[in-house]
Amino acid sequence: MQLDRSGDDSPPFATLEEDHAMPSKAHTLELIAPRSVLDQIVRDWFDWIHPLAPLFHPRQFLARIAHSHDAPRCEPSFIILVSSLCAATVASLRRRRPLYGEVTVTRCLDLAESLGLWSRANTMDLEWTTAMYHFSSSAYTEHGMDSPLSYRLAAETIAGLKYQLYHRYEFNSLLDQQLLKRVYWLVFAGQCTIEMHGLPVLYLHAPHETVQSLLPSEVSDDGLLLGCPSSPRTIDPMPSYPRSYIPGLNALSRLFLVWSSSQAVTHKTIAHLQEHIDRAEQILESLPPELTWKGFPTSPDCGSVESSADFGTDVQTVNLKVTQLHIRSNLLEQMNAIARSESAPTTPLVIIEERHKVVDALLDVLYNMPKEVFDANGYTIIPKIRDIGSALLDEVRTGDRSQGIHPQASVNLERLLVKLKDLDVNPPLPTSLNSPALMR
Repeated sequence: MQLDRSGDDSPPFATLEEDHAMPSKAHTLELIAPRSVLDQIVRDWFDWIHPLAPLFHPRQFLARIAHSHDAPRCEPSFIILVSSLCAATVASLRRRRPLYGEVTVTRCLDLAESLGLWSRANTMDLEWTTAMYHFSSSAYTEHGMDSPLSYRLAAETIAGLKYQLYHRYEFNSLLDQQLLKRVYWLVFAGQCTIEMHGLPVLYLHAPHETVQSLLPSEVSDDGLLLGCPSSPRTIDPMPSYPRSYIPGLNALSRLFLVWSSSQAVTHKTIAHLQEHIDRAEQILESLPPELTWKGFPTSPDCGSVESSADFGTDVQTVNLKVTQLHIRSNLLEQMNAIARSESAPTTPLVIIEERHKVVDALLDVLYNMPKEVFDANGYTIIPKIRDIGSALLDEVRTGDRSQGIHPQASVNLERLLVKLKDLDVNPPLPTSLNSPALMR
């Protein structure tokens, strides 16, 4: 069963064995990529993406990788899971794609399909649901929020989550229960972001449903092993993760719960929206010191993943700050729409001033954090920045001259566009597609 991937020119999986000159004898991780390339991708996942998407227990997952490398045969379900991780990494870290050889989102999905991703015999367990989430987020990044592929994979992810939470939860280990909750809130964050862009979504829960009990426990990955005696306690070459990234994930979830609450009324008012802007601000003010935006990186070596122990924390801090600004900007423009619908001839000055405070705060983050931190946030941060800047662009283009445009509007817009150009990476072609003949 093959999915439609309109607009994707990557070669089909059928060519993978030819490219790697691999025998078709056994199911091993080498079906995805040579070991050196696969190790690079997995390393990059944990160094760059894990702080924002802590969906695996590093020690447990890497122990399985090491065992699978040494085994003559690997379970197809695990190959599917690893291929989904590879797809998510390649989609997110566009600037690092030259390190990943022939691995593309399409090839990873083709491989997963060939191994039975859509098989009726598959159980909707945590592995399958996590793989679906990775492929869903990869399609979102590669093909856009409104592509049929993104939508279908998102639906499968949500079906898996609901089945696991409401029918199989008590049969999972404590560790798997916690990992399942992490997937839940990352899907929720993605769905809220899509809805903020005005696109239809599939809902995980009803607007007034109580879901706070689903927030994962704020313990470190190493701490989770204490409740799972059978889990591996040491693994090389991956270091332990004594710091938990779950407080940051839970803060992100609470931000999106505020935005979701702001939309859960039939008649919105300016006062209602302002209340939710204030609530989002309170969440950031209550963050622990390490996740609070200080105007500079936590570590002087923040731009180097290898040299900065605080790189992951800085990645989370930027994600929280930019998300809060995006929510604030979105609600401000809804307030503006209400004001204009009530016969206000122009955008109220108070909204213009608040809009520029948002842009100033965004520029502060953009110009004080190294590029690597934004790369680690994945390509989905670009639409958030564009969305915030779009209101400023409209003001510069169509602002009421009699009322006066904010004196910094044009300057700030130019500064924003400069940073967007720097961060917006056009993905390089795979090596085999990068020949002069094909480029002509």
